[in-house]
Amino acid sequence: MSLHHHKLQVLAILSDNLRIPQPQLVPTVTIARQMDISLPKLNQILKTMDGLGIIQTDSDLQYSLITPKGLNYLSERQLVVPTIF
Repeated sequence: MSLHHHKLQVLAILSDNLRIPQPQLVPTVTIARQMDISLPKLNQILKTMDGLGIIQTDSDLQYSLITPKGLNYLSERQLVVPTIF
């Protein structure tokens, strides 16, 4: 999968976290599990995204959250997925 697709997946997971009544920082291991991706590969993606300012992550890359810039990025690039019945 492309870096672009991985970034959108991470942002979607982090934005879903905002829908719960009391959003928390999202553990990296949870993101990796949902994406079915290795932690080293995800850590590279998270570093890039943190550098772009679309997420914030701690220095150990253990927890992440989406930023307002990330929400804008996601909404501008979100794909319409057809519903299959």
